[in-house]
Amino acid sequence: MKYLIFLTTLMMLGGCSTMAGKNLLGNAAGEASNTQVGYGRQCFAVKSQCAQGIYEEWETSDGVEGCSCKKL
Repeated sequence: MKYLIFLTTLMMLGGCSTMAGKNLLGNAAGEASNTQVGYGRQCFAVKSQCAQGIYEEWETSDGVEGCSCKKL
């Protein structure tokens, strides 16, 4: 039972670090190209703040929604 709890915790932490890595890389690339990038629930905020820009959405290879707003 302890082993199962350990594996579950490890998988959950691994998933969080993967999303954090995507967010870090997406934000770094976005800053370099004057673009705001978000994933998952962040896309609502990105879309709301993209009044005068080009808004795009996509799905990553692991099924997560991604989005960006290219500032004009």
